[in-house]
Amino acid sequence: MRSTSDVVAELTQAAREVHMLTEGEKLRLVVRAYVAIQEGWKMLGQPDRLKESAETMDIIRAGGVPVHLYDDEMRAILQEAVTVIREIETAMEAKNNPAPAFGKTTEQGS
Repeated sequence: MRSTSDVVAELTQAAREVHMLTEGEKLRLVVRAYVAIQEGWKMLGQPDRLKESAETMDIIRAGGVPVHLYDDEMRAILQEAVTVIREIETAMEAKNNPAPAFGKTTEQGS
């Protein structure tokens, strides 16, 4: 499985070079974005967020569209996916590294 940063890098590069992508490559990227987002929300214990996210719904619609996606539409979808994946990544980091409670002090021995 690829790391989140690898997926973000791949989607970001594809958004910059969208004019060079074939329809098959576009579809593969949409699927990759969807799977990364789906897995992320599941890992966070929030699988319903997949259906609640407008950005994710754009990705789902793009994956089901049997017609050509224009470059600007594809670029926007890839950028939305990157935003959602980064949001998930931030939530995962916060979940794995909870901040210390405010107002608590630690005792140090002398």
